[in-house]
Amino acid sequence: FRDQEGKAVCVHDECPHRACPLSIGKVIDGNIACPYHGWEVNGEGVCVNMPQVTPQVEAGRPCVQKLPCEEVGGMIWIWTGEDGIPIPPVESDRLLPPTNKGFSLHAEIAMDVPVEHGLLIENLLDLAHAPFTHTSTFAKGWSVPDLVNFQTAAARALAGNWEPYPIDMSFEPPCMTLSTIGLAQPGKLESGVRQSQCKNHLHQMHVCLPAGPKSTRLLYRMHLDFLGWAKNVPGIQKLWEYMAGQVLGEDLRLVLGQQDRLERGGDVWGHPVPYDKLGVRYRRWRNSLDDVSEKEQVESDMRTLSAGEIFMEDLYEV
Repeated sequence: FRDQEGKAVCVHDECPHRACPLSIGKVIDGNIACPYHGWEVNGEGVCVNMPQVTPQVEAGRPCVQKLPCEEVGGMIWIWTGEDGIPIPPVESDRLLPPTNKGFSLHAEIAMDVPVEHGLLIENLLDLAHAPFTHTSTFAKGWSVPDLVNFQTAAARALAGNWEPYPIDMSFEPPCMTLSTIGLAQPGKLESGVRQSQCKNHLHQMHVCLPAGPKSTRLLYRMHLDFLGWAKNVPGIQKLWEYMAGQVLGEDLRLVLGQQDRLERGGDVWGHPVPYDKLGVRYRRWRNSLDDVSEKEQVESDMRTLSAGEIFMEDLYEV
């Protein structure tokens, strides 16, 4: 919640009185008030108001755990890791499109999806399915992509551009995908050019937050560097939400089927091919998380391999 100065703060979701979830309460003058007996907790986790409690008892000032919290790149970041572990820095330049390129925010959408978050990330990193899956929405008439070319040198940890589409895409650990789509004109994708050569651009961010064993909170944000007037059209947010729901619906029937087969012992990565490279490299990164040294090596490799080396590496070692 936001304190009295408007700063984003986070405390453990449990009232110190009777363990009622504070999240179902309300904010009063920058404090979160428990809906059970009205106890109020401030951004430091200290109970600052205990209605109907005598001053003698109130002197104890019960507390709840405060979590490190900061607002960067238009998002609120909370560190839930163990005490003593350094908090990773948040790099804002990877979350927003270039401020000097005329981009403006047009849509922010949050929705709950009944699938494991990794399957959803792999789906987002795969544009090869678009001409077959999204024939009723954004990819109607698209050609089948040739391959994924990876960005070189010390660029994104896991990034590439889809040819012949003018689309650049990257995975940003731990659970974000970013994409910039070049458009010849609003609503029309131009084949055979890079997004940097296009006049108009759509920048998307998808955050797939794990919300349970088979549940994801999907956060979506869209910027455009054209049609600036459109964001002021009444009801435009509802239109974006409807369109996002249509696209997601086309993907869900596939990903839910994958999830079902996984539970039955199926293999999602049984036969990877060249256009699966982004998804394969995400899976390698994720498989390395239990071993800190291996994770560091995988991330280091992602940043130092050239495009040719990545293209030639063995795709079958998932």
